[in-house]
Amino acid sequence: MPGIIGIVSTKDAEDNNEKLLTRMCNAIKHKEWYKTDIHTGISAGLARVHLGIFNPESQPIFNEDKSLCIIMDGEIYDYEDLKKELIHKGYSFPIANDPEFILHLYEEYGNDLVHRINGSFTLAIWNEKLKKLIIINDRYGIRPLYYSENNRRLLFGSEVKAILQDETFVRIVDDRSVAEFFSFGYILGNKTFFQGIELLPPASIMTYESGRISIEQYWDFDFKEGSEEYSEEYYIEKLSKLVLQAVERQMKGHHRTGVPLTGGLDSRTLVASIQKEHYPIHTFTFGKSDCNDVKFARMISNTLGVDNHFYEFKPDDLVTYAQKAVYLTDGMQNCIHAHRMQTYDEIRDFMDVALLGWVGDSSIGSGFLRDGVSKLEDKIEIFKIITNYLSIDLLRNLFDENYFKIFQKNFNLSMNYILKIDEKVNIKLSNNRLMYYNFKERQRRFISMGPVLVRSSVEARTPFYDYDFMDFILKIPPEFKHGKHLYKNMILKMFPQLVKCPYQATGLPLDASEFHRKIRFSLQLMKGMINEMTQNVFNIKLISTTREFYDYDDWIRNNKELREYISNILFDERTTGRSYFNKDYVKEIFDMHISGKKNYSELIGRLLTFELWNRQFIDIK
Repeated sequence: MPGIIGIVSTKDAEDNNEKLLTRMCNAIKHKEWYKTDIHTGISAGLARVHLGIFNPESQPIFNEDKSLCIIMDGEIYDYEDLKKELIHKGYSFPIANDPEFILHLYEEYGNDLVHRINGSFTLAIWNEKLKKLIIINDRYGIRPLYYSENNRRLLFGSEVKAILQDETFVRIVDDRSVAEFFSFGYILGNKTFFQGIELLPPASIMTYESGRISIEQYWDFDFKEGSEEYSEEYYIEKLSKLVLQAVERQMKGHHRTGVPLTGGLDSRTLVASIQKEHYPIHTFTFGKSDCNDVKFARMISNTLGVDNHFYEFKPDDLVTYAQKAVYLTDGMQNCIHAHRMQTYDEIRDFMDVALLGWVGDSSIGSGFLRDGVSKLEDKIEIFKIITNYLSIDLLRNLFDENYFKIFQKNFNLSMNYILKIDEKVNIKLSNNRLMYYNFKERQRRFISMGPVLVRSSVEARTPFYDYDFMDFILKIPPEFKHGKHLYKNMILKMFPQLVKCPYQATGLPLDASEFHRKIRFSLQLMKGMINEMTQNVFNIKLISTTREFYDYDDWIRNNKELREYISNILFDERTTGRSYFNKDYVKEIFDMHISGKKNYSELIGRLLTFELWNRQFIDIK
């Protein structure tokens, strides 16, 4: 993912900084058409690799006396009033872009600027006189930034591989990250697969001065438990206005805008919220040609009068991009979730910016929230709801006997971490605790990899992470969000023209009665039971299901090219020669999946991802 890069040395090393900075830029310049800005000085080097869409002017940008400079990735929304205030105080804006505004805001308010802005960004401000670096990211850490202290200098970059360009950095695998990736499906906290490289926490102000790092957290999710409750109509009315405001804010500039459109709630809400003055709007949909997402997205786009582009998701697509997906995400996303990654290059023909529905349903009406959750008290059990959790018994067999001892120690440390995730916030309700875990871990460490891949080709905006919108979401009592009831009713009120466009998760219109939903659920349950029986006996699904836009359980089992691709990697001598896994049990897992006795596509994907990561980041240095 394009972004910002930097080096700050405690020793004078201008020539070495420039050479290393260039290598770091090249490491994340994945396309020839990417643009690069580089600035080096005696103690610091700053750079940006970007798409030329947001704030395309050359960076860094300096203040009037050249005492400060800034590099920035991302954008700031709705600051005209603040800008007028700064102009009144004597500041000038010859460039008139976001980083110039932030630099002057920093001159006026210092670190307190974070409480005056709304945006999606990472930025670095260098004070040449004081030899002081300030790095700030947005509330949610939407744009990842990794950092490392090594050989008397600070290195940072928007991808881990940028830091790995330092030839003095010793690559040691973080075993706790390995334990978490295989246990939960993603790494927790701020870790990476490398010891000594960390992800900057969200809502951070990092200061590096005199060889010391300090990090201040300036914001956290604050659920307003016990505050005054209102009627559902009140919440719908307020949410409706905030959704429209968030989308309008993020239509700034004269960019070609599009939306990845599914049959879900988030994307239809975003498309319908775009004012006609911003048309034409393009949408794109990928999936199996007969899946619900494709059918319903077409209905939605036709109803709203927007163009829809369809890209078929085929079983063997993964063969063409698995290695690239692992590389772009530094191995931290299971490659089977990098869905049809080549689509992002193709959509550049008709859009510059994609509006993503990231965190929409999980904030307004998460499918995780249900009556049973409110009765849970065990934090570990609550956390398991938002992971693809694998049992300790399966993992005991999966790992080599010697490595399992290492794994178990790290697994126990991770369990202790889970118990303490929310210790700094006052959350009493289990449903809110689940939402906090979701925001802090699943969204930031797992779902965030989707936008990372999107931004390798086009820019991305996430309206549901608008500050005003999220502040209000945190005030809504969790019982209103159960079953996405509030979300559906909000859409019905805002966009009655979409009432008959079915919802992908149910196959029913949004105004379907509770009776019809129960009947539909029972039919789906019966289909699943029949398919499970016929799959166990005959290795086939008797009843075709078209709900999901992909089916790796079936694809790995029945697509020869995909099956052989995975098999050739997992059982290659290079793979089996590593010290991590019990190769006989890995073979048993694969065979059980192919025979239809078990569905292990998620675990097979993790094994494939981890091996591809080793080949790209450990074997090749």
